[in-house]
Amino acid sequence: MIINYTSSSNNLHAANDDCAHDSYGKFRPFDHKTSNSAFKLSKVNHPASTLETFSTLAEKALDREIQKHIAGDITKQTLGMFKSRLRAMLLPYFGEFIVSEIRYEDIAGFINYLYEHDIKPVTIKQYLGLLRRILVLALEKEIILKVPLFPKIKAKSIPRGSFTCSEYRKILSTSRAIASSDQYIITSHRSTSGGAYIKRETVPQEMTWLIQFMVNSFVRPVDIKLIQHKHIETIIGNNTYLRLNLPKTKGHTGQIVTLRSAKFIYDRLKRYQLARGYGSPNDYLFLPEAKDRQGAIQLISNHFRKILAASRLSKGQEGQTRTLYSLRHTAITFRLLYGKGIDLLTLARNARTSVEMIERFYSSNLTAEMNIEMLQSKRTTVNVPRTQFSLSP
Repeated sequence: MIINYTSSSNNLHAANDDCAHDSYGKFRPFDHKTSNSAFKLSKVNHPASTLETFSTLAEKALDREIQKHIAGDITKQTLGMFKSRLRAMLLPYFGEFIVSEIRYEDIAGFINYLYEHDIKPVTIKQYLGLLRRILVLALEKEIILKVPLFPKIKAKSIPRGSFTCSEYRKILSTSRAIASSDQYIITSHRSTSGGAYIKRETVPQEMTWLIQFMVNSFVRPVDIKLIQHKHIETIIGNNTYLRLNLPKTKGHTGQIVTLRSAKFIYDRLKRYQLARGYGSPNDYLFLPEAKDRQGAIQLISNHFRKILAASRLSKGQEGQTRTLYSLRHTAITFRLLYGKGIDLLTLARNARTSVEMIERFYSSNLTAEMNIEMLQSKRTTVNVPRTQFSLSP
């Protein structure tokens, strides 16, 4: 292809020939210097922001998460997980990447990198979610024009490690058996907070009520950490229950109504705490002597692990590690099994979760035999006289 250009002397040159005609039709040697200067493209100056590295952008993303934590939008644990995953895998892989140059192939390479480090598919999806959030921040700051496509990861949803009825009874009996009686507290550096932090083989008496309360109220461990007496309202009437007006946790708000048994469990717990000098509206329900509530939930989790170990129920039927969260899973599973005609939407709203989560992690625990009565049931036939449908006046 011949490309013509006009020089300052109005001479025409054939840009791709060694010789060219001048304006009078004569041949003369082609001046490559003139040609190069005429065709030389000016250097494109990219804005500095488009050359930003992933590590720099990650620092900004971390600052945003810190501000969310300060505002109370995310917990300390969520912030800690963000930092941990950022430093463990994302920065070592993407740290020196130019953000605007990250493509689908790079993300696919990151997935292979995670597989090489024996990261499970469920955790890989969480890493990709974190990466997407950082790239969305780049989009907001106009560092990139669009977020690249992400490869799809198939991760099997493992049913939660809930307890069966017999297992639930066993952990309750074990909790009672290893509960400590109120005894003299030896003064030491651990005897602060009413001796809550003293290392012992036993567990507090209130652990039994805590287990029962969680299974009858659908609350999360983070709710147990924060719940105070002022958050509880007792309702007595045709239906007896507790109305829980809990602080916002895990992005969820809204009231929780408990099962009937929760009211009587709470009554016994409150009498016990009042006898110990607690039980006022601003006192916490469980381990009220521990003012550091993060420390309190860690203590409660440790006590529950002792109960599980003593019961030999630390692992679920599919090898899941059971934790305090398993009590919430048990509460939801029991309602699916034994609740009369309860619909998923009602259950999800009361448990402050979504229908999708119920279906993915809880319904999968159910077998056909568990609802044999419902499967074998049939509609009753009502015989209606044919005259009722007569069209005659």
